[in-house]
Amino acid sequence: MGAVELRLDLIDDTDFGRRLAEALPRLRRHCARRAPGLDAEDVAQEVVGRALRYAGSFDEGRALWPWLRQVAERVLSDAFSERAGEPESLDALGVAVEVAVEPAAAQLDELDELRAILGRLRPVERDVLVRFHRAEQSVAEIAEALGCPVGTVKSHLSRARRRLAELGEER
Repeated sequence: MGAVELRLDLIDDTDFGRRLAEALPRLRRHCARRAPGLDAEDVAQEVVGRALRYAGSFDEGRALWPWLRQVAERVLSDAFSERAGEPESLDALGVAVEVAVEPAAAQLDELDELRAILGRLRPVERDVLVRFHRAEQSVAEIAEALGCPVGTVKSHLSRARRRLAELGEER
């Protein structure tokens, strides 16, 4: 997804196009809330592109938002799948890993293993896990920082812990 501003002039002047244009602010907020590690504008642009491509499958008699939200979730799922394959450095997340000045080989191995395991988590789950355990932020603080409900943060934290346990068993 490239960083290109969403052009409203590309949305046609049909009823569907007008409804889509009206839903854009809500769509941007939804994308920003659901994918704090991604550019919400880029995600919204991809959602609008797909919505326009699949406009024929939309029933004009129904509300647009549930259908559009479903398209957005598919786009976000695709984006997370793409990013899951890209190892993200802990430094890029703003996480400093403390090691002794002259670390032993065992410590280096553990550090590499930790990076590899954390790299296999979804970005939002990794972010929540690091904020909670490393930065010692409360669930409420994380929710406020990410702009999402407390329950969502708890779900991400639970999924991250469960995934870490699964990855630990694999090793």
